[in-house]
Amino acid sequence: MAKDSRHSAHPVCRAVAKFHKKVATTADARLWSMSDTEVAEALLEATRLRARVEALELRLAAEADRRAVGDKVGATDTASWWGHETKQDRAAAKRRMRLAESLDRHAPTSAALAEGAISTDHARVITECVDRLPDDLDDASIPERAEKHLLHEALDLDPKSLAILAKHVLTVVAPEIGEERDARALEREEREARANAWLTMAPDGKGSYRGKFSIPTMQGAMLKKMLLAFAAPKHQAATRDEDAPEVAERRPSPERMGDAFCELIERLPADKLPQLGGLNASIIVLLDFTGLKSDIGRAVLETGEPISASLARRMACEAGLIPAVLGSRSELLDLGRTARLFNGAQRLGLVITQRVCTAVGCDWPAHLCHAHHDDSWFTGGKTDMKNARLLCPKHHARIHDPRFETTIHPDNQVTFHMRT
Repeated sequence: MAKDSRHSAHPVCRAVAKFHKKVATTADARLWSMSDTEVAEALLEATRLRARVEALELRLAAEADRRAVGDKVGATDTASWWGHETKQDRAAAKRRMRLAESLDRHAPTSAALAEGAISTDHARVITECVDRLPDDLDDASIPERAEKHLLHEALDLDPKSLAILAKHVLTVVAPEIGEERDARALEREEREARANAWLTMAPDGKGSYRGKFSIPTMQGAMLKKMLLAFAAPKHQAATRDEDAPEVAERRPSPERMGDAFCELIERLPADKLPQLGGLNASIIVLLDFTGLKSDIGRAVLETGEPISASLARRMACEAGLIPAVLGSRSELLDLGRTARLFNGAQRLGLVITQRVCTAVGCDWPAHLCHAHHDDSWFTGGKTDMKNARLLCPKHHARIHDPRFETTIHPDNQVTFHMRT
């Protein structure tokens, strides 16, 4: 509980105590009695008030740091003392302290925050941008002009948009030198991002791989665009199993983006990948002949990790897998054939002759369908037109699902029936 400082001589202490008391009176206020206009206006004013309170908090933090108040209790630094006393995340406290120190050097930004005109996120973008400006500028007024320009733009932009604009602020306030310097800075940033790109991943022993990565902006944007295409509601609706829940949200969830990432990897053309050990970077799947014929068998990746036989059969139609079929004593019976995937001319022929997915009642367009072998590649099926059919992603998954029986009708349409 805050200490009562109403009788303190300093106006800051009195204001903080008075504000505590005023806010306490609203804790149980009945908001339902407010009009729509009152709610909207109060929300906007509360947001501006928060910015003003945070401005005061940061000024106090900077003053506390100047006085090294943490030294009295043996704290490592003021930020550590502040984080401990207020139970805030230590890293967050240090970030706020850096902003407080920076605002001490940028009076215009500090004043705008104190007026509630900008948020602390805006203030962080502005101060970091101005602090990053080169030290060898011939015109000493450039940093001041840059700060003024960003403050003006902050009135109309959110912090993310402001950060993008801030990268090119020199081009705006000092075009005679800014374009060249901004271009060099951008090139340097891109080189560093590519040089420092990294990725880690490892199996978790529970059927998944886990990892994280850092890649440059352009490649990150490319990857995101690809994943959004796979995670789009229309694509999800087409590939979703009938038993899966409806895709209701417009914004892809992390789960949908994860599923999209899996589909992107499955669609990478193995013949376009660099060679590894003299072979295309394809995964070899080991499957014994008994498992090949069984609906409940399992296959093993070359790494030793197991997958279901039904998944192996489905993936072999389109993905970068090389099926290695083994006999009862693990003798190698077949290591794929040279033309496992249908080529461009064959795909074009299928588009012309079949037009849509060949599942009864499905009108998924041919150019979005997968090419499937009626006689499985695993069992010696050939990659030719009479053994090919187009199936949409959903029905392609269905035809490899051991829970269903498939019937091919005289008109080349297929139907599925749940096994009993």
